[in-house]
Amino acid sequence: MSTIYVTNSWDGYSKGSEYWNEYRLEGDRILKYKCSSVKFFDGNENVRKKDEKEVDSWSIDDSSMPEWLRNYL
Repeated sequence: MSTIYVTNSWDGYSKGSEYWNEYRLEGDRILKYKCSSVKFFDGNENVRKKDEKEVDSWSIDDSSMPEWLRNYL
């Protein structure tokens, strides 16, 4: 697996949260992940929790893959 493109991050709804998209090449597929980072207080200290979720995917020869993304291959 290798990351081929990362978008700029944008602020979430709560203070200390942010989101961004990552596009990764895994075998012969391109996977789009929505990633997030949230800062919260756990009772003792501030903690940052990161999460990611797959939201889309394309095969390398898929005609529906965005053209701008094809340029990063």
